[in-house]
Amino acid sequence: MHRALAGLVLLLAGCARNVRPPEQAEATQAAPAPVEPEQPKYEHIFLMPPERALAEAAKLLKNEGWVLQPMEDPRLLLTEWRAAQIGTKSWGYQSDGDHTRYLVSSESLSERECIIRIFKMKRVAFSNDVEIKPEASGAIHNRFVGMKRFEDEFRARGAPVELAQRERDTAAWVELNGATQGTRDLELERQLTLILESRPSLETLTGSLKLSRDDSFARDPTFYLKRWKEPVQEPCERKVPGFQPLLKAGLTVLIGEQLGTKEVPASVGDLMCEASQAGHAVTLALTVPDKEQARIDAYLASAGKPSDQDALLGGHFWRKVQQDGRGSRAMMDLLDRARALKAQGRAISVVAMDTDMSQGKARDAHMAGKVLKPRAARPQDVFLVLAGNAHTRLGDADWNDDFVPLSRHVVEKHPDVKVLEVGYAQGRRWGCDVEMNGDITCNVMGITPGPVVEIRPQTPVGVRMLPKVHSEGFHGFLDVGALTVSLPAIALRGHEPEAPAAEPAKPQAPTPPAGGAATTPRSAP
Repeated sequence: MHRALAGLVLLLAGCARNVRPPEQAEATQAAPAPVEPEQPKYEHIFLMPPERALAEAAKLLKNEGWVLQPMEDPRLLLTEWRAAQIGTKSWGYQSDGDHTRYLVSSESLSERECIIRIFKMKRVAFSNDVEIKPEASGAIHNRFVGMKRFEDEFRARGAPVELAQRERDTAAWVELNGATQGTRDLELERQLTLILESRPSLETLTGSLKLSRDDSFARDPTFYLKRWKEPVQEPCERKVPGFQPLLKAGLTVLIGEQLGTKEVPASVGDLMCEASQAGHAVTLALTVPDKEQARIDAYLASAGKPSDQDALLGGHFWRKVQQDGRGSRAMMDLLDRARALKAQGRAISVVAMDTDMSQGKARDAHMAGKVLKPRAARPQDVFLVLAGNAHTRLGDADWNDDFVPLSRHVVEKHPDVKVLEVGYAQGRRWGCDVEMNGDITCNVMGITPGPVVEIRPQTPVGVRMLPKVHSEGFHGFLDVGALTVSLPAIALRGHEPEAPAAEPAKPQAPTPPAGGAATTPRSAP
């Protein structure tokens, strides 16, 4: 019995480091371009050590029923072969099986940056149980001669790879030493990305966490928000399309956010501006511990000067070491916008609804009480409640059957509540996660939307309502576009806006200074 192995070469994509290529003009040829194996348009960089990403990739493969082979190289994962009988028989040849396995390779770019590539490797083995033998008359039939010639050519095309024998079909690694089939499995890579970058935000409570040192004395003047200096501190320049049909006295909107971004607090600030500009009193409820309420009230009544900002940031919530994104610079800016509107005479209130110590459903019940009490006292206010989407969705929690989110408590008293999920495009945020050793790490991390909330990066800010409540428990979306990171408010650097791209200077003839040599200007550090 002869057996043959067909092989291709592992297809590696170019390393465009998380940067999309420029759009190319459409081809005008009459003939269609040849179909090539699908490859990623750009390489996605995970903001985590490669060991962490590989560990999640191993879980993903095991959950799909694959068995991992032991590997000496820690940068690689390899599964055993899995065969599926094809059963096609022609001219004496029959397939022994369509053999598939997975190879996962990791490339480390830095301590917290890596690329993960998943290859689906494939081969097909054929058997030939026909011998070249004479007919009863003694003549050799041309059919057997043709089959022998075909097999010899098939072997030649497979060189220099030795044709696989049955005992080598399940060898762990031998095929990778020669020509091997492999194409990027983009669907599996997408699943891994969602696992790593779409998990719920981890919220750290201040009751048991260490505080940072007081850095107020070290703050440079460039650190502080400048709105208090402006003649019109909050002009409310941007309206949010789709919000106007919802806007009415007594409206309650719960907005489920992804923590640690610039775009979500900025968009909620636009809703607050628009509602107040339309003549409504507005109450903004935030997942800030209620112990910070006195500081927030004092700040709303202040001029917003640097000393006022220092006083606001003196609370434990802002100074804890493990900042989870709720105490971001964007959240500080949202409070400053509320202060500026209040200074213009608008009816603006802010409720710190969270708690330091309670967890799970007790925490959500506490937050609901902090919302419902002022809601009852000010029934005509427009209430904007901003919290992580685990607290705002009306659907059941996947991780705990007994969990009752904030939204359920509120909707019991106010059935006309509107729940908006944030629609966004892939980007980055500030957040916390549990490492493989159990430690909590807070840093910049990637965020990838699932298919339900995914929008194009260029999508403008707007409210998009659904015809009926989604099965996961929301009525529509607050689209915000691509997400960008907002650092903790206490960070001394990194808050500066991006400098506009400078126009290229026109070339000029050098003019040496009088009485000296020509000098070369230095660029700013």
